Amino acid sequence: MPVGDRGRQQRSIATREALVLAAGRVFARMTYAEARLKDISEDAQVSPGSMYFHFGNKKDFALAVLDHEQERMKQVLTEVTGSDDRGLDKLLRLGGGLGELISSDVVVQGGIKLSSQPGTDFGSHSSAPYFQWIEITRTIIDAGIRDGSINPEIDSQVYAVIFNEMFVGAQVIAELADSWQSLPARIQDLKPVLEKLLSSPRTGSASSIPGRSAT
Repeated sequence: MPVGDRGRQQRSIATREALVLAAGRVFARMTYAEARLKDISEDAQVSPGSMYFHFGNKKDFALAVLDHEQERMKQVLTEVTGSDDRGLDKLLRLGGGLGELISSDVVVQGGIKLSSQPGTDFGSHSSAPYFQWIEITRTIIDAGIRDGSINPEIDSQVYAVIFNEMFVGAQVIAELADSWQSLPARIQDLKPVLEKLLSSPRTGSASSIPGRSAT
């Protein structure tokens, strides 16, 4: 590729990244209905013509932010699952890592705000990830059951839902309290509760098990 073409391509990539970052900031601080393309172009310091070259309308920006949100969250997942930790430790690290990400990444924050707003039509971009994360969590719990770090008597599907409900609950409260700044601390506070709920009898004291009949 000629040097000039390579330079133009790099500038185009940088402009697109700046626009996505700006869109994340805009959607994090105002509703989708309130946000204007002008807000995004001004935040990114990109001309309207250059903006329209990359994104045709506001919905294109929203979908890009939602996609980038999931990409960045999956990066945390990849780091956690690539370790030699046991299942329970991976699950706790995943919660902590996602909490840190959400508290500091404006694109992720913008995606969360978009996916939780009524009256928007982003299809599976906004709803499907919640159920995908339940399945991801179930897989980690199953691995923990196999390696002995998680109680084999629990129902992994039930506990995957519980884990995600606890995480999303902490996330919502942190958003309302201080725009997610307290989320890492809130997730840390949940750690002993999750350990008590999930630990194998061989590694810790397990509580009563929801989702299973007494025998």
